Amino acid sequence: MKATIVIFLLTVPFAQERTVRGVMQARPGAEAEDVEVKVHPVPVDPPSVAAADAEIPDDDLVLGVVVDGKAMAYPIRYLAMSEVLNDRVGDTPLAPSW
Repeated sequence: MKATIVIFLLTVPFAQERTVRGVMQARPGAEAEDVEVKVHPVPVDPPSVAAADAEIPDDDLVLGVVVDGKAMAYPIRYLAMSEVLNDRVGDTPLAPSW
C-alpha cells in the first residue's frame, strides 16, 4: 500500500476566524444563556508528500488513516500545533485531531 504523509507548518492556509452563537449551560442545572464564541481557525487542505519523500524519523508518532485503500499519516508533532485540521482522503472529508 502506498502511503502519504501530511506535512504542514505555518504555510498551510487557515480557515477564516469567525464567531458562532449558541446556548450554553455553565453547569448542569444552571440557567442556559445565549453566548457568542470565537472559533479558532484550523488548517484547511494541508499539503502532503509521498511517504518515501517525507523527512520524518522512522520512530515519529503519527495518526494513520486508511480510506478506500488510500493511506494517510499525520505526524502528531504537527497535529499538536493546531489540534485539528480539515482535510480529505480521496473524496472523504476528514478532521484529524490530537
